Amino acid sequence: MQPQELVQNIETSEKVKSQLIQVLDAFQNMDYHKLNDLLDNEAYYEDMKKTAFIYKQMQIFKEFHKKGDTYLNLSTNICTGCLCSEPVFVLTGNNSANKYAIYVQFTQGEITDIFRCSEQSNGFDCLPPF
Repeated sequence: MQPQELVQNIETSEKVKSQLIQVLDAFQNMDYHKLNDLLDNEAYYEDMKKTAFIYKQMQIFKEFHKKGDTYLNLSTNICTGCLCSEPVFVLTGNNSANKYAIYVQFTQGEITDIFRCSEQSNGFDCLPPF
């Protein structure tokens, strides 16, 4: 499934689809400032406050940069681990080919969580599994 198809299938609200597209764009461009602006200040992501989550993304993006990546290509896959066949977005370094997969959770028409799918991610030995 193409990422655009997954966005269309995940959520019905145009507002949430638009926000999801912007969030994915921030991940693709490794822009943690934009990601910070888009996410809810009061929400927890990966069981941590937004500020800690953004800091973690900054570290991940730095790892991509160290490996020569300037952009992350977007695709989709199916989680084969804890999410039991749920679709995930896979971000692949344009130079390193390392993968960072994220699952975006929605509740009542809002993005309520974003977390890494360790089954579909590779190249980040510095990160604990989640």
